[in-house]
Amino acid sequence: GVLDGRMAELERARLARLAREWLAVENERGDFEVVAREEKRTLKAGGLSFDGRIDRMDKLAAGGHVLIDYKTGRATPNDWLGERPDDPQLPLYAIAAKEDIAGVAYARIKTGEMRFMGFTREANQLPKAKLAESWPGLLAGWRSELDALGREFAQGVAEVDPKRGLQTCRHCDLHPLCRVHERIAALEDDEEESEDE
Repeated sequence: GVLDGRMAELERARLARLAREWLAVENERGDFEVVAREEKRTLKAGGLSFDGRIDRMDKLAAGGHVLIDYKTGRATPNDWLGERPDDPQLPLYAIAAKEDIAGVAYARIKTGEMRFMGFTREANQLPKAKLAESWPGLLAGWRSELDALGREFAQGVAEVDPKRGLQTCRHCDLHPLCRVHERIAALEDDEEESEDE
């Protein structure tokens, strides 16, 4: 119908605006070649093997490859740091890749907020991405954490251990089956006893 046609036209115009805005971000970069898009990869961690798909991988003229994951919603590379990293897809690709990976980043696709967010091995490899304090250390940390998570999953480890306490529980649909409140109550009892002593 006419409405469908008008809606389609508006959507095309919106996508064209997004593309133009994003290309301005890409234009700030040094020379690169897109060498993979939506490419399937087999990922391995802690003895597990599963299929994944890389949004994009670029080969940099200066050397090395950058893994890129498009995000339209909330995303922060800080989720990849520390124990039990959140949204570990890019870290998994980075440690599994046969290529020389020199950076990992989200491509933030949102009007007015277009930018790369991630970590690189060397300065100025991606606009606004952070230089990793130790690139080998970052990769080694990911390998260790993700291997441990993979082994626990394969062994059926299912401790009641929400990463952020009850904040994690807000997003869970398994409350009737879970003993997290028992564990937190026990921790509170322990704290009260230690204060009394």
